[in-house]
Amino acid sequence: MTPAALLDLLFAPPVAVPATGADLRGFLDRGGPGLAAEADPTAFHRLVRSALHAGDRLTAGAAGHQAAIRRLFPDTPDAAVTAFCVSEDQGPRPSGIRTTLTPSGDGFVLNGSKKWGSMAPLADLLYVAASLGERDGRNQLRMVRVPAGRPGLVLDPAPYAGYQGHMPIADLRLTDLAVGAEAVLPQDAYVAFIKPFRLVEDVYGTAATQIALLRLGRVHGWSQEVLEDLTGLILQAHAISATPMDRPADVVLMSAYFRASGDLWTRLASAWAQVPEGIRAAWHPEAGTLGVAARARETRRQTAWAALASG
Repeated sequence: MTPAALLDLLFAPPVAVPATGADLRGFLDRGGPGLAAEADPTAFHRLVRSALHAGDRLTAGAAGHQAAIRRLFPDTPDAAVTAFCVSEDQGPRPSGIRTTLTPSGDGFVLNGSKKWGSMAPLADLLYVAASLGERDGRNQLRMVRVPAGRPGLVLDPAPYAGYQGHMPIADLRLTDLAVGAEAVLPQDAYVAFIKPFRLVEDVYGTAATQIALLRLGRVHGWSQEVLEDLTGLILQAHAISATPMDRPADVVLMSAYFRASGDLWTRLASAWAQVPEGIRAAWHPEAGTLGVAARARETRRQTAWAALASG
């Protein structure tokens, strides 16, 4: 998608959005089917299509989450809702991933469990991290494509029943779940997928919020200056999405983007006053929506500048 095409999407007549709490699956379907037939079906293009229909933090976050997964897994089927399932009892640390991937005949068998599978209850396809065992003291991890409903896959949403305003979550139990060799991605899962995921999701999630707020601000008469700043940030996120997002110079650009995003968020108080209370409440808590993972960002920023300074 070119910057001109992006601007055309952003400044098309604002679309109507469903009431807060509407079906999340239906929301995600708005940005999926038919997109592959368009000229540039990138993850960011999909993000814009979805986020323009987001009416609250939940739907904007879901749009960013799904686009981030597609950024890392571009072969994901066009209409599929996806989940990225890594964490276990010790969190997402590579050394703590104990779900096993064992050769069996022409394929493999998965056994283990996962925690905090965001979007898993709605997912058509789950990307599951598993271990082939250790080599030279390092856990050998692969991502495995697991279609929903496969024998041996059980989802348990009960531990998260009390969560409100969050994407649906479930724990996973995998018992002798057979997968074909083609379902196992050959790349080192930590390097190619697990390590970059949170950063990619942070960029796409922030951009999704900004896209949704641009639509909201146009509908409710926000100042031209605020709308211009939102537009500039969305275009900056689009530029970031066209980089590998892992080089020192990429990180410097992202640092500038996140800082400007946080600064703008703190200036939205008067703009929120122009939005009806019911809609405004759907975006609470206001503070921090564009400012997550600040410590990790600062560490990446310092490391990037050190790398650039050393040549």
